[in-house]
Amino acid sequence: MPHTLITGANSFVAAHVINELIANGHTVTGTVRRTSAGEALLKLHPEWEGKLDFETVEDYAKEGAFDEIFKKQDIDYIVHTAAPLLDDPANTDYDKHFLEPSVGANLSLFKSAVALAPKLKSIAITGSINAMTMGTAEENAAAEYTNESWGSFTQDDARKAQNAYVSYCSSKKEAELAVWDFVKKENPKFAVTVFLPALIFGPPIQAVSSVKKLNFSTNVVYSMFNGTQEEIPNTHAGMFPSYIDARDLAYAHVKALTTPAAANKRFLVGGEPLTATKIVKTLEGLAETSLPELKGRFPKDTGKDTNITYPRIRAEEGNEVLGMKLRTAEETFGDLARKVLELEKAEK
Repeated sequence: MPHTLITGANSFVAAHVINELIANGHTVTGTVRRTSAGEALLKLHPEWEGKLDFETVEDYAKEGAFDEIFKKQDIDYIVHTAAPLLDDPANTDYDKHFLEPSVGANLSLFKSAVALAPKLKSIAITGSINAMTMGTAEENAAAEYTNESWGSFTQDDARKAQNAYVSYCSSKKEAELAVWDFVKKENPKFAVTVFLPALIFGPPIQAVSSVKKLNFSTNVVYSMFNGTQEEIPNTHAGMFPSYIDARDLAYAHVKALTTPAAANKRFLVGGEPLTATKIVKTLEGLAETSLPELKGRFPKDTGKDTNITYPRIRAEEGNEVLGMKLRTAEETFGDLARKVLELEKAEK
């Protein structure tokens, strides 16, 4: 039975990866910054009891942060999801809150793995399409993103902007560059796969204390039926025009761990087109069938969100190598809405 380490185990994506790992016969050690976060996740998922344990790592970027984990037990695989959050209001400084923890966490993990995890076979990393683009309308109008694409923005650009979104995009680029530089110089025995998803949607199965504390992408969809939006917003104003279901992304991470063709590759994955209108129209259709609770809760369609130029996201290689069978919009947004409605009811 393989044993896998997952970082940032209490996050939205990580919870789905844990579910996928356990379904595929793995036992899992998850890292969290606070012990209470791990306890909350296990309380929510008692079916994971005995298959999932936790280690507290307060600072992922600290040299040797992962040493004790590797000394304590043999690790066959790693899924690295931990990263600074765009929607954390405390993250305001580029170097302190984005660049240093992003690059530092990757290097700390890799150095410890090389030194102390002799049985490690592969690492799958949750990167972001934001290593390639900031997703502006101007970029997307003429863009084609491939597995070889990189953003033109620099660290100095981010320092000058001192904008959380610019900082996030730059840190994603620099953190990934640090990974490939390490692989080139150190030539580790384990394989590395980096995934570059756009927006990630799906039902939140991590511990959520309130609908006011949903993860960023879930809140994007919730804003379409919680009264926040009077009109369907322009897609480019708040989202990248592409997405993947979190469950499909979790599948990709786990599949890559044992797929030779994914070794030392970076993959765009998913690549499904997205507009704010698509979200609303999908949910409106479900409101007429399986989700009547949503009736009357949607923003007005003024037609302003129709002139969208999609970038060409060449996710074919990753999707094909990993045998991806992507969920429909009805599955993705419907299951998300059902879970959020459950959270709403629990708070009443």
